[in-house]
Amino acid sequence: MKTPRWLRRRGRLQRSCPRCHAKIGRVHHERCPVARCLATGLQRTGHHEACPCPRDTWSGRWPGAAECFEFGWTYGDGLPDLNRLTATATWDPVAHRWIRPIHRTSTEQETTADGASQ
Repeated sequence: MKTPRWLRRRGRLQRSCPRCHAKIGRVHHERCPVARCLATGLQRTGHHEACPCPRDTWSGRWPGAAECFEFGWTYGDGLPDLNRLTATATWDPVAHRWIRPIHRTSTEQETTADGASQ
């Protein structure tokens, strides 16, 4: 089976959402399962109705795919590892994107606010 172009790193952008057919830059339909809650980064369908998040727009790529490629989190033939993304990364509700976690090596020490080593 061929990987859909909106999941490929260098593939052309998908002109419209594969589920609700929103065009690039346009808001997803209310019940679109591709749309994300911009407060949590998770699927918007079924999230709390009182959530004040703005409506998500279609970018031409599957949500989170750009961050997977940026972080090098792919497998197989370049398919983005979206499961790793949601399990490991942190959603930034201001930037509306996933942020890579900061990793410390075993030789780095954690310091307190006053600069003392722990």
